[in-house]
Amino acid sequence: MAHRHPQRRGPAGHGACRRGRPGGGGLKPAGRDRGSFGTLVTAGDGGPGQVGRRAGDGVHSPQPVRTCVGCRTRAPAGSLLRVVAVHGVLTPDPDRRLPGRGAWLHPERECLHRAERRSAFSRALRVEGPLDAGAVRRYLEQVCAGPGTPPGPSGAESRVDPS
Repeated sequence: MAHRHPQRRGPAGHGACRRGRPGGGGLKPAGRDRGSFGTLVTAGDGGPGQVGRRAGDGVHSPQPVRTCVGCRTRAPAGSLLRVVAVHGVLTPDPDRRLPGRGAWLHPERECLHRAERRSAFSRALRVEGPLDAGAVRRYLEQVCAGPGTPPGPSGAESRVDPS
């Protein structure tokens, strides 16, 4: 009796029917492949509508990418401010050292206003009830008024002790 799917059988007739495996015999769609984690990867210019390769595929981005809770755009983590909730108060975490779940925000008043209006901090931090954003607002006023230093880990803490 013939096998129901003869094109999927390997050269020795054993069940090597997985696509892309040696001896698999299955057909792959042209220009498409499955990346790790099951993400569909297209062979194109990486423009809109195409999914890029994920971590674990041998392609590494120079730094993590996070989403701003205010404007919902993705940006490198180094250009965003991490915010955590401490006893119902939003606390800026420029050194990214405070424990707990963090939300990421562009260091701009407009993004803070949008996040407050949409109640994005409560959702992102998985906290019930309203959060006081006064400390974050004061921090952003200092950052926006001061020299344009991005909110990142301070240089003094990242240096190695020479002794």
